[in-house]
Amino acid sequence: MAGYNREYASYRTYNTRKVNLITSALPEINLATGNVTASNTWNELALEGYFGRVNYIYDDKYIVEFNGRYDGSSRFPEGDRWGFFPSGSLAWVVSQENFMTPINEALNLSNLKVRASYGSLGNQVLLDDDGNPIYYPAIASLSSEVINYVVEGDKPTAVKQPGVVAKNLTWETVSTVNVGFDMSLFQNKFMFSFDKYTRYTKDMLTRSKELPAVFGAAEPKTNAADLKTKGWEITASYRDRFTLMNSPFDWSVKFMIADYKSWITKFDNPTRSLSDYYEGQRIGEIWGFINDGYFASQAELDALDQSAIGTDDVGYIFQIGDLKYKDLDDNNRITKGDNTVDNPGDRVIIGNSEIRFPYSFELTGAWKGFDVRMFFQGVGKRDWYPEAASIYFWGIYAQPWTNVTKLNMDHWTPENPNAYFPRVKAYIAEDEGMELAAPQTKYLQNAAYLRFKNLTVGYTLPHSAVNKLKVSSLRFYFSAENLCTLSWLDENLDPEVITHYSGFNSGVYPMQRTYSLGMNLTF
Repeated sequence: MAGYNREYASYRTYNTRKVNLITSALPEINLATGNVTASNTWNELALEGYFGRVNYIYDDKYIVEFNGRYDGSSRFPEGDRWGFFPSGSLAWVVSQENFMTPINEALNLSNLKVRASYGSLGNQVLLDDDGNPIYYPAIASLSSEVINYVVEGDKPTAVKQPGVVAKNLTWETVSTVNVGFDMSLFQNKFMFSFDKYTRYTKDMLTRSKELPAVFGAAEPKTNAADLKTKGWEITASYRDRFTLMNSPFDWSVKFMIADYKSWITKFDNPTRSLSDYYEGQRIGEIWGFINDGYFASQAELDALDQSAIGTDDVGYIFQIGDLKYKDLDDNNRITKGDNTVDNPGDRVIIGNSEIRFPYSFELTGAWKGFDVRMFFQGVGKRDWYPEAASIYFWGIYAQPWTNVTKLNMDHWTPENPNAYFPRVKAYIAEDEGMELAAPQTKYLQNAAYLRFKNLTVGYTLPHSAVNKLKVSSLRFYFSAENLCTLSWLDENLDPEVITHYSGFNSGVYPMQRTYSLGMNLTF
């Protein structure tokens, strides 16, 4: 097979705004009395590619396939727009071999396939700090805005100097080496699949190395890093049938689980600063302090200086009932050192925010026209630290006007010295990296969970009944989503919604529980 593709896309948006609406009942531009502001964007994107595939099967036992793509993108500068991405796979259906005949008969083995593959794909999408795609990363662009100063009776428009762009910019290449096997036993009742892979991300499109402040501009996006990922996936299922009250009962169960870890293998960070990627870094690392209870006396306060991680709202002062951290470098001070791997101060790696062991399992059954499906999903291991100002967790410790959470009620007092939260004071969970907002072991959360994701119960009318209605089939069903969740997080937080501690959006709604009734009608 051979092919050619060409794509062109044009994205145009227009925005008009006028403030001081006369009445909210009629939200129209002409019914507002303020100034009109308008803006628009226009982005274009072109892609072109050639692709091909060759596959060969011999005697239904030996399978070979080769693929290749040669793609170009307008996002990159001339000379760096094209990339070649090959892939190939081999498979051996062992169960078809003559020497497997006695084993096949003994185990009712209907399929055993061993396979290996290598594949590479290109990524040409760069994202800005807000997660939006960048269409012209190789072209310096000037932005404009109305400045907030009056000049000759008007606020003039200012054009800003362009940001820095990388001289060389090209495709990010993701290459994967995979080995695995598929197996079916007991007349295809039991099916099992296993995959183990290593993925190499080369020339990762991300921010460049940290530049000195005298450079005077933000770091450009470029092919700055390499990443290595190791992982595996398992899928197992079993289905069967037995007779219940003279009618067949069909049932099945399916289980899936996976895991992976990723490391940075190349990045220009000679000081190994923790503010950026560094070679050997495992993605998702959470560096934090070791909690050592609360200050219980003035002598303890005098013996340990924690002002370096205090907040200006309380004058960087700690008092009895405040959190205390372990002095790991024995200098009677709690600091972040010079914020490098080699000198992190009193911090160590206390957890990892990446999802580990995501899993799901499904149960189904059908009998006399009735059918039921139950689907569960979850995460086996994940650490999460609430970001600064995450009011749904910190409550009044982030901002004094925030609603008091149930957790806030368990706070330190002389009568309650082993409380969950320290003595009540505001703004200590508002500034990132300071006091409560500095990751530490006491408030590191276990974000693993198990959720009853879906329940569906249905009934299909027998043919004798639907024939009278002159239809082919009629099924009624009831469905429920997100019925219940087993979680170790506070009830205000949804484990399926949160992200790692540096990117948690406290405005995200929890997953809603929904119920529905319906029918499927086929003529």
